Amino acid sequence: MKLSKSIIVSALALSVIACSNRGDKYAFQYVTFKNDIPYSQGKEHPSCSFDLNVLWAHGTDTLFADAFNLDISEFLFDKRTTDVRGAMISFIDSVITVFKEDNEEQIRFAREEGYEPHYLDYEYVINTEVHYGNNKDIIGHFINMYQYTGGAHGGTFITCRNYRLADGSVVTLDNYFKPGYEKVLIPVLERKLLEYAECSSRDELDEHGYFSNEPMFVPENFEIRQDTIDFIFNQYDIAPYSTGITTLSVSTDEISSIIL
Repeated sequence: MKLSKSIIVSALALSVIACSNRGDKYAFQYVTFKNDIPYSQGKEHPSCSFDLNVLWAHGTDTLFADAFNLDISEFLFDKRTTDVRGAMISFIDSVITVFKEDNEEQIRFAREEGYEPHYLDYEYVINTEVHYGNNKDIIGHFINMYQYTGGAHGGTFITCRNYRLADGSVVTLDNYFKPGYEKVLIPVLERKLLEYAECSSRDELDEHGYFSNEPMFVPENFEIRQDTIDFIFNQYDIAPYSTGITTLSVSTDEISSIIL
């Protein structure tokens, strides 16, 4: 049931993106794949739709590039490799296999029950871009992903992966903030959420669609910007699907005492 890899490879494309003021030490290109692949021939059949635009790193600093590519291949495509293009091909192939299996099951069940099958369309959209974080030693890879594999609606997820330019290592809460950072950050995030939702108390958050009874936490998903750190809460993290994605921006000056 797998799609020929030669078909996938022929549809993949590379495009160049320049990074200003960095020379040729850090450079990035997009690996793109945009195609609608039908379950089988015929307009009545469902399709698996892809629109993937993912950056991979190259340039003279191969230590950074290899670490960046290894992380993004594993994070997005579950392949521990520096070959982002190859990881994307493997991912597309695996999605198509599941897509065909899901529709095959629906078709078989419909035939057994004597009614027309309800076909299942799949959709995957990924767009990424890089930001030079604090303009010093960190770069952020901003990932916007949407997927639909059945059900009432699809899901949108925004993630930022932060990397140190020195060696490409991933910046985490535990290696960017001092131990005990939660005691400082959680009250700040609670206050920022009230301001963001225009509420005067946690009880009032219910009226704005937030989980007021759930304790606030510091998300692993954050972006280091020049003067702020943006903490990203995806759908269902602190609110239902209908509320969408919540980003709370905290000034670095406000929490400078806990930054390593």
